[in-house]
Amino acid sequence: MATEFHNLQDMQHAASLVTKVFIQRDYTEGTVCRFQTKFPTELDNRIERALLEQTVKTLNSYYVEAEKVGGQSYLEGCLACATAYIAFLCMETRYEKVLKKISGYIQEQNEKIYAPRGLLLTDPIERGMRVLEISVFEDRGSSGSSPSSSMSSCNTAR
Repeated sequence: MATEFHNLQDMQHAASLVTKVFIQRDYTEGTVCRFQTKFPTELDNRIERALLEQTVKTLNSYYVEAEKVGGQSYLEGCLACATAYIAFLCMETRYEKVLKKISGYIQEQNEKIYAPRGLLLTDPIERGMRVLEISVFEDRGSSGSSPSSSMSSCNTAR
């Protein structure tokens, strides 16, 4: 089973990156931002399927909320045009507020669910909204053999 870490700092100091798993965007309903809920096989013994699916579904619902067009979006657009977009120097748009909410949610999920299992979610905004990246870490002390030890065993075999 995966090595348990208590917080993100412990994981970054005591673990080495093993691999990265990518959950792709789902374009079946158009270009609205949503990610596939298919469970990656690389995470089989790392996290429960239901936990990952719940995280992805929550992120998908936040992105739907961010892209929803309503009265506030309309007023923000009118204000932007009326002020030559100078208004956005003084205020946050509803979209930016939801993106901050998503970043907070990902940070919370990393601390409570993913870091203790040796995993780390990366905010999709950092990857151009193309993928949901999950980094898989392993405890440095538990790795089987280091590259230098395998090199020395090759040298002694000669």
